Amino acid sequence: MLLFVSSSALGAEDGDFFYEPAGVGGIVTGYRGSGGAVVIPERLGGLPVTSIGDYAFRHQASLTSVTIPNSVTSIGDGAFVGCTGLTSVTIPDSVTTIGGYAFVDCEGLTSVTIPNSVTTIRDMLFSGCRSLTSVTIPNSVTTIGGSAFSGCASLTSVTIPNSVTSIGQWAYSGCTGLTSVTIPNSVTSIGQWAFSGCTGLITVTIPDSVTRIEWRAFYGCRGLTSVTIPNSVTTIGESTFHGCVSLTRVTIPNSVTSMGGYAFSDCAGLTSVTIPDSVTTIGESAFIRCTGLTRVTIPNSVTTIGKRAFSRCTGLTSVTIANSVTSIVSGAFSGCTGLTSVTISTS
Repeated sequence: MLLFVSSSALGAEDGDFFYEPAGVGGIVTGYRGSGGAVVIPERLGGLPVTSIGDYAFRHQASLTSVTIPNSVTSIGDGAFVGCTGLTSVTIPDSVTTIGGYAFVDCEGLTSVTIPNSVTTIRDMLFSGCRSLTSVTIPNSVTTIGGSAFSGCASLTSVTIPNSVTSIGQWAYSGCTGLTSVTIPNSVTSIGQWAFSGCTGLITVTIPDSVTRIEWRAFYGCRGLTSVTIPNSVTTIGESTFHGCVSLTRVTIPNSVTSMGGYAFSDCAGLTSVTIPDSVTTIGESAFIRCTGLTRVTIPNSVTTIGKRAFSRCTGLTSVTIANSVTSIVSGAFSGCTGLTSVTISTS
């Protein structure tokens, strides 16, 4: 549904632009021009343009490029949302703040450079920019917000600078063209669903700084072949690698104490897994339907094997259960039709 706003509600007029005074400057509140290549003037109504207001250019489909003057310090929420014809935008170094979902669904935008003055990439900033192939994130950025690049299907690679400490939930979800990601040593957390649905992702490097991989972070990454989890990680969240059908090997470090439910469920290509002595809990359905898994040794540290933890692992031929395990919960090995050898301890 399109939102119609009367011209009087947009403020004063100057040429193709609407504006409102704000302190010593002016805010661009709307645009009524014919589109094409638009240059926002440095002054409107005699006032220096200091800000582009919320939704100022929303749904201007005829807009092809935008040049923002050096007088502007902030771009408002949804400022260019739905500008489907926009192919390029020049953001000057004077800009320190870009509002949330400012460029949502700018389907024609192919590349963007974020200036060094910006510290936060806010939620949904470039979500749905399906033609975006290149984005430059400066060293000034510390946070990549939720869904910031979700649905950017043409994005093939991304370099996250050393300044970034957190990657928000859904940040790169649905970036189907993404083949590799290098996460710097500055990052301590990878948010929920952060890279979910990145079906083209083959490799990912997770640094020692990361302590927690949140649930479903790599959910449905069908092309991912291998992953090394660093020694800093203590928890592998629920469904973290669910549906990573090409994953053939995974190294779980001694720092990990628990694996959440469905952590590696439906990883059909996984042939072997080494569970370290640090793990105390294997979550519900953690390895369900890992049909390529042939052998499992459960270490002495494990006390609980969750429901359906290895259910339907049809390729599983042998299992050794450690002395530390006191109970095997219902359905733990149900449907393991190839299982010929089970060693159960006296405990």
